[in-house]
Amino acid sequence: MARHEWRDRKEDGEIIFHRANQHAGKWRFQSKSKKAERWTYFEPEEFPLSDLKDFRDIIWTKHERRRVHQGHFDQIENLIKSREAAEASAADASSEEE
Repeated sequence: MARHEWRDRKEDGEIIFHRANQHAGKWRFQSKSKKAERWTYFEPEEFPLSDLKDFRDIIWTKHERRRVHQGHFDQIENLIKSREAAEASAADASSEEE
């Protein structure tokens, strides 16, 4: 099992903590604000795409330092590509309805 943690700062200055756990080839994400008591859990399809892209950058940096296997980076990259393709097809479908 691999665990990665990072933090973000929103535009209003609030700090958000993120975690990504990889177990048995599946990813699970968690987020919480600094003030919150509980973590919010996300499936990969629900995790915000912008945060997923930030995570990809973090994984790549760790991979360059030989702390993360290339396969983890590839899994996240494929997840981002599939999410972008799904969002593009949903946008095409909604534009066709109009």
